[in-house]
Amino acid sequence: MTPKQLEVFVQVVQLGSVTAAARALDMSQPSVSKSLALIEQHMGFALFDRVEGRMQPTPEAREVYEEACRVQQSMARFERMLEQVRRYAVGQLRVCATPALAINVLPQAAQQFRNAFPDHGLVLDMYLNNEIEDAISHRQYDLGFVLQPDERAVVAEHIVGVGHIVCVMPRDHPLASRGEVRWADLDARELVYITTDARIVATMSGAIEGFRERPVSALETNRYTMAINLVRQGLGVTLVDEFALAGTPLDGLTVQPFSPRIPVMVRAVTGARTVIEPQMKYFIDTIRELLQSGRTDVPGKASAC
Repeated sequence: MTPKQLEVFVQVVQLGSVTAAARALDMSQPSVSKSLALIEQHMGFALFDRVEGRMQPTPEAREVYEEACRVQQSMARFERMLEQVRRYAVGQLRVCATPALAINVLPQAAQQFRNAFPDHGLVLDMYLNNEIEDAISHRQYDLGFVLQPDERAVVAEHIVGVGHIVCVMPRDHPLASRGEVRWADLDARELVYITTDARIVATMSGAIEGFRERPVSALETNRYTMAINLVRQGLGVTLVDEFALAGTPLDGLTVQPFSPRIPVMVRAVTGARTVIEPQMKYFIDTIRELLQSGRTDVPGKASAC
């Protein structure tokens, strides 16, 4: 069965009419009928029965239809991959990152990248942390930046930054003068909980006894930027990774180290590539430098906020 015949078959099943399928495919009705006859000849069994003027798929056709849809989806993915390869061949780097990094850090990296590669195309998108690796594996993007618990098995060149969970609070908060904030110091009723990524939540739950036992009145959000702005409005304190603060205005806020120390890292995701192109390496190095220079130096910066 040719791709065109496959398309004819799927359209007739979905629309229930040769005429409707011909219209949808911009083909003549006789051409669609001829394609169906050739398909049935090739298959060796009938695909449709005429029932009250409609083409009713036979039981065999229904089984074929399910597989035909899967084949069409695979072909569509293949075509998208070819298009992506063509675009990359003429010079385009597609990057995605977690919301906090995408909003605050990627634009800064983009400025440096454009200066270094003015004729190279650049795509910058924001993805949820747990969606990035899948997007890279499906070749929707060339490069991604994810936040994850500190794991020693990561390839060194893919480690973009290593940091910790910190505590963000209003500058006039009673705990703002502490050199370090412990879990026991916090009132769970004023904590703004962040539910962005299950891995980070699980890591914090493993390190902090009672972390999941939040009060019914708890305030929750799935965005670091939202949590920080809620703190800015005086609605409590929050625990975030320090990379979420890169490029974020901290006026009126204090950032303190948190105990127990919970390590996190930013990792560059490049999929199955064995060779990292110069443009990709430049972008990774730029993000690494921005995170190192823009990291919240707690508690030093806390007193200056």
